[in-house]
Amino acid sequence: PSGRYLAEPGLIRYSSDDYRMLNMRATGTLQLYPWLEMNNNLMVSNRTYFNPINIGEGGGIWRNIADEGHPSEPMLNPDGTLTWSGAYTVGDYYYGKNGSDLSRNLLRNTTGLTGKFLDNKFRVNGDFTFQNTADDEQRRRVEIPYSRSPGVIEYLGTATNDLRNLSDKSLYLASNLYVDYSTLFGKQSVNVVLGTNYEQSTFDRLDVTRNGLIFPDAENINLALGQSITTAGNHEKWAILGGFYRLNYNYDERYLLGFDGRYDGSSKFPSDQRYAFFPSVSAGWRPSRESFWKIPQGFISDLKFRGSYGSMGNGNIAAYTFNELFGITKSSRILNGIQPQYTGAPAVLPDGLTWETVTSRNLGMDLEMLDGKLSFTGDVYSRRTTDMYTIGKTLPATFGATSPRGNYADMKTDGWEAQLAWRHSFNVASRPFGYNVQLTLSDYSAEILKYNNPDRFLSDFYPGQKVGEIWGYITEGFFSSADEIAKHADQSLFRSHSSGRIQVGDIMLKDVNGDGKVNPGSNTVADPGDRVIIGNTTPHYSYGINLGTNYRGVFLSSFFQGVRKQDWYPSPESNAFWGQYNRPYGLVPSWHLKPGMIRSAENPNSFLPRYASRLSNNAAGVLRAPQSKYVMNAAYLRLKNLQVGYELPTRLSSHLGAKALRVYFTGENLWTWSPLYKYADNIDVENATAPSDQFANPGGNSGDGYNYPMLRSFNLGFSVTF
Repeated sequence: PSGRYLAEPGLIRYSSDDYRMLNMRATGTLQLYPWLEMNNNLMVSNRTYFNPINIGEGGGIWRNIADEGHPSEPMLNPDGTLTWSGAYTVGDYYYGKNGSDLSRNLLRNTTGLTGKFLDNKFRVNGDFTFQNTADDEQRRRVEIPYSRSPGVIEYLGTATNDLRNLSDKSLYLASNLYVDYSTLFGKQSVNVVLGTNYEQSTFDRLDVTRNGLIFPDAENINLALGQSITTAGNHEKWAILGGFYRLNYNYDERYLLGFDGRYDGSSKFPSDQRYAFFPSVSAGWRPSRESFWKIPQGFISDLKFRGSYGSMGNGNIAAYTFNELFGITKSSRILNGIQPQYTGAPAVLPDGLTWETVTSRNLGMDLEMLDGKLSFTGDVYSRRTTDMYTIGKTLPATFGATSPRGNYADMKTDGWEAQLAWRHSFNVASRPFGYNVQLTLSDYSAEILKYNNPDRFLSDFYPGQKVGEIWGYITEGFFSSADEIAKHADQSLFRSHSSGRIQVGDIMLKDVNGDGKVNPGSNTVADPGDRVIIGNTTPHYSYGINLGTNYRGVFLSSFFQGVRKQDWYPSPESNAFWGQYNRPYGLVPSWHLKPGMIRSAENPNSFLPRYASRLSNNAAGVLRAPQSKYVMNAAYLRLKNLQVGYELPTRLSSHLGAKALRVYFTGENLWTWSPLYKYADNIDVENATAPSDQFANPGGNSGDGYNYPMLRSFNLGFSVTF
């Protein structure tokens, strides 16, 4: 058995967002008969998190603090009451009454049986898994008191004085039954696996909200006595049934051949498109075992070439995507003394729905040299995704509905991966000194091959598009004189203030096509106006570095991880980047105050333009248009992990009744370097490009630093093996 308890106090001074997690695991094996073995793996966990919320401006906690903190205005009046600005922005955190208590309880158990026959050549395996997950949320929203006049108390959020109880329950079941036959004859071996598996998931939701809390600290919905009662619920169920096979042939560890396949059916698809077959084949050759191989084993001990071709299916979609779903809602109007129920037209369905198929081609090489000290593994692959499940093309407003998701696109992905490792030891003062170095490097690019976008509008996928493209304008600099403004192409579409008049210090965009106007053209690849591809958000050259050493019981290991090339364009709402260019009343990032950052008469060649109204970054604002000057280099190198420790000699640990005893110190996220930090050193480079906080905001896809900050942590621990 093993267990882990983690408690992390939150970073917020008031209404702290505390996080706790408890995990326990127990595994065991029981020999029922000489030919029958049973094993069990049990895991239970509990996690809790308090997520403060804001009823004034709204939004997630990190976005709310970054965008609506109002640091230029006081939060408190002289008499200690909240100001209106304080109540509207971060007053909830100070007041400490509003927030969501989130909890997840998980129980997972897998029980397996293995029967061995014919001298262990023939094995029958079966296992059954059940996982029960309970996600609960209790959200409380109460009015926030504030004052705009001495002695007069007003309240913000009178319409949201409520308590919400949300309960999500899911039960996942899975079973596998397969036979495994292996045999040897001479230098040849064969392994055959045949089996079937079944998966089922059931999800239920109950959501109840009632207003009218009788006092602000109420935690039970019975203490909400208002007339506004909202109930909602959901039920989902899906199942997957499949069969699989594997056939491996091995001749003298020299020639290797494998055949694999699956035949799967999913309830998530219509009956006529529910089943699909996904085969694959692989082969390997070791020339180092051939009779003609004359290279000494001490130089090249192993050389292997590999290749594979095959497909896999992806059916990860919502359970009832192909069904017409009707939502039933209570009307806000009262007719004959009651609020009647009503429904509306269901969402538009996709034209057919089936498995997404990923077909891969792979070539690889494994090399081991210098008596195993040096090893190399490399792979080159090409992957084609057909019937890719994605958003539909943009439809005209006259269509009257949102385009459904469906199997609309084909995409190809080409990439490679490489790993180089060195491991060696030698004696120092008659004691072995060991060290190891491992380098990994990979890269890929993806291109859209098919999408229903014959006009190749830039607002949708289009054939030939490199995934991650950033289309934008070229920044020529800042206008330096009225004469330069008069002679420049018309860029009145991009404003810095309500008058639309361009002033000295404003951004100057390039007229790429020379038509005398800076505009987006017809928003197509053929006519993008003055836009060009200015960057790509796909990470390129992802790498990792592992370093380790040990001597006389002392061990040291470190792991560096990074990306060599990745572009990030801060969205208009990335206040940690734009600061008061986004909201004049917002925060001023400290890096804005560095010399050469903000444009002025004394500093005409700055990084940022002159200060302007919020219109510069809103609607048709000039800062809302992606442009080359503000495409940021989000490459980075991070020291993810550093561990140093000491292992007691066996003669000492044995006196304590242990086989091994280790004491260690571990540090996480200790250091980060990035070109981004030349400018925005207040944004974690990984958070800038990552999706939003998936714990408190599941499904969120906006990065811009609106995630929980990447924390630096230190751990001191020990491990004992008996």
